[in-house]
Amino acid sequence: MALFKMIVFFSFFSSGLISADEWSMTVPQAVKQTFGEDAVLPCSFTTPYTSYQNITVVWRLKDAYNGQIIFKCLSTENPSDNGQNCTESIGRYSLAGNPRSKNISLRIKDVSFSEDGQYFCCFELIKKEDTYRTKTGTRLSVQSIPQTLESIYIRTLPSGEQFITCDVKGTPPPTVTWIVPEITSSSLVSVQRDGVRASSSIPANQSNINYTCQIHGETGLQDLSIYYQKRSEQEQQIPFTLFVVFVVLSGVFFISSIILAVIYKIGSSKSPAPPQEVNFRKSSPVQT
Repeated sequence: MALFKMIVFFSFFSSGLISADEWSMTVPQAVKQTFGEDAVLPCSFTTPYTSYQNITVVWRLKDAYNGQIIFKCLSTENPSDNGQNCTESIGRYSLAGNPRSKNISLRIKDVSFSEDGQYFCCFELIKKEDTYRTKTGTRLSVQSIPQTLESIYIRTLPSGEQFITCDVKGTPPPTVTWIVPEITSSSLVSVQRDGVRASSSIPANQSNINYTCQIHGETGLQDLSIYYQKRSEQEQQIPFTLFVVFVVLSGVFFISSIILAVIYKIGSSKSPAPPQEVNFRKSSPVQT
């Protein structure tokens, strides 16, 4: 009888009240994400306890028990922290879920091919015995970005020098080939890379021609072209355009002035003449 009372006591006054839920953990078998984007590895759990003070969250790589710990944090039942402290990032790793809501999903920022692997989530309550982990884990597969040719445009520096630039993206960014009527030295081609994106530029030193950039992507040959005209020639066209506009407006103004003058003259000729003053003289009587 005493043993039964002890069991009942510890059932209600241990680290939390016992609920009908069992220990469980839900994770997807695999997650796919594109290189350079944020990946989220979902992980949720259930526990027999309805309340608990501390939750330790652990994420391991390659093995559920002895794998490398890539993320670990402690969530405490502290009202000032809204019930969780696992808000800090550790490198590019952070929690995407709330441990108090039984969600310990992991976010990996800007995934690279080195993150490709098997991940295991684990949570611990106050006692080491109250630990549960996924044994199958989640496979993160990092996908490459298709090599594509995005745009071609004219770029002008503050000095006035102009370049033809092509933007590309992919993993890795593709190599750009320039096609112009006259051979351009490869030493004049400048390339800037930023992760999965790159820009290739050549000086715009040939006028009135098409500049074409080309790549050999996964879907085949891709190319973009732009027609270039020197800025000095473009500027010469601006006064001519203004001259044409000025001539047209002047002609319209001249014709309008003539029409208004004719209308005024016609109106003036049709106006009634002012009444003339008539003088009556009293004649003297005729004498006989």
